Amino acid sequence: MKIWATIRHAISLVGQHRKMVGIIYLVNLCIGLVFSIPLFILFNRHVSTLTMRDDLLSGLHYSWWSSFNFSAQGLENSIRPSLSGGYGPLFDNLELLLTGQFHSFGWFVFFIALAYLFIAAFFNGGAISLFTDERKSFTTSRFFSGAGANFHHMAALATTSLLVFALLYKLITPLVFSLVDNIVGESTVQSFVWIINLAGYLVIFVLVFLITLIFDYAKVIVINDKKESSWLCIWLSVKFIFSNFFKTTGLNSVLVLGAVIFVIVGGLFISLVQPTQILLLILLTIIQQLFVLIKIGLRLTFYAAETHFFQQHVAAKAVVRKRKR
Repeated sequence: MKIWATIRHAISLVGQHRKMVGIIYLVNLCIGLVFSIPLFILFNRHVSTLTMRDDLLSGLHYSWWSSFNFSAQGLENSIRPSLSGGYGPLFDNLELLLTGQFHSFGWFVFFIALAYLFIAAFFNGGAISLFTDERKSFTTSRFFSGAGANFHHMAALATTSLLVFALLYKLITPLVFSLVDNIVGESTVQSFVWIINLAGYLVIFVLVFLITLIFDYAKVIVINDKKESSWLCIWLSVKFIFSNFFKTTGLNSVLVLGAVIFVIVGGLFISLVQPTQILLLILLTIIQQLFVLIKIGLRLTFYAAETHFFQQHVAAKAVVRKRKR
């Protein structure tokens, strides 16, 4: 398998089904508006109450946020000082990825994220069902038909992944950092402490990467092979990944690297625009929405690449069997 050829094919496939990207984006936008409007009203009320409106135009002050966060409830818990910077959300997401401290946002935000996970699962089923049959062109009915037909599988895999990640963050992560603490001991060498802690976070990152990879291929296998059991496909995914370890991890490592570069460049653009005027605010909003749109396309590119690689592998095995006969 040639990684670059697979990625080019995946990008081409997403381009052919670009209307799907638009549909998912519009749904994301509607969900965002449902929560952003009441959040804006809450935020506006607190700003007025604390007479900080003029000061906040130059940035989100930590003193104001500390006072605000003390009594924050529901959606208000999602307001963080890091949101005012281009790279702030990136580091917030990275921290959540490595620590699993989702409870810091409160249960209300957690359940919103949980609901969104199942909405995403619905669309994942539709996207992968289209990628598994490249001969047919995109139609909205085919997309939603595939999403509906495979939703029970996608929901089962999403639920299972939640349990696995809960196990990772509640059991394995504390064990890893308990081991890190034992290794570090009472060392006063800062570089040594930093390197060992970094190694601990790298272990967690690798585990998150592998778990995500396993569930991605489980989604592909259950739809491509029309399996009845979603949980059986998790085992089939594990077998497939570790029997083609360097190819599967290599492909997704390149995709992850591309996504990271995009996020860094996007964060740079967002951080350069300071919305001090209405036109700059409009420009920043447009950049942010383009950022979201491309991120959706990138995630679909992951699924397209994984689907293409899996199908190529199955086809190659079929040819080998035929030759043996």
